[in-house]
Amino acid sequence: DPLTGSLLPEEKAKLMQLIDRWEEPDRNTAKLSQISISSVLKFRNALTFIRNDYPFSYSFGLAESRESCIDSAQEVYNRLLLASYADDETSHRMVHFETLALIALDEDGAVDQAKAKELIRVFRPDRDGALSILDFTKSVDAVYKEFRLLQASIANSSQIDRAFENIVNIIFYAIV
Repeated sequence: DPLTGSLLPEEKAKLMQLIDRWEEPDRNTAKLSQISISSVLKFRNALTFIRNDYPFSYSFGLAESRESCIDSAQEVYNRLLLASYADDETSHRMVHFETLALIALDEDGAVDQAKAKELIRVFRPDRDGALSILDFTKSVDAVYKEFRLLQASIANSSQIDRAFENIVNIIFYAIV
């Protein structure tokens, strides 16, 4: 409605169809009794994976810093480009999303729809399915940033937990 600045219901419906589906994260805090030792061990294992200098894989290359991650991403792109166009001139070519979509194949050779959608969300190929080196590197960089933000958040949370534990210990020993 131009007078009120709000959308009509059918316009809102069209807009919602264009926006990717998203579910609100669950805000319910897990009770202590629901956390198993197995879950804690899996979490600690995931943390060691994130803290690694090769968080994507050894095949991807070093990603200890943003600069090394970008260098490794460019090397991976060049390897993908060579694999895609082994007999052609590759200087003006781009990697096609079909090459990356091979990751989304399951054991039977069928495309796992959830993995394919996630790859599209991460890499955002153009309408023709092409992916430039800049877009590929930006996508990898965005994932790298998420890794590092998660790592920093966990470290900050751990510091707060340790400080709270120290306060509780002081109060406990003062009472005893």
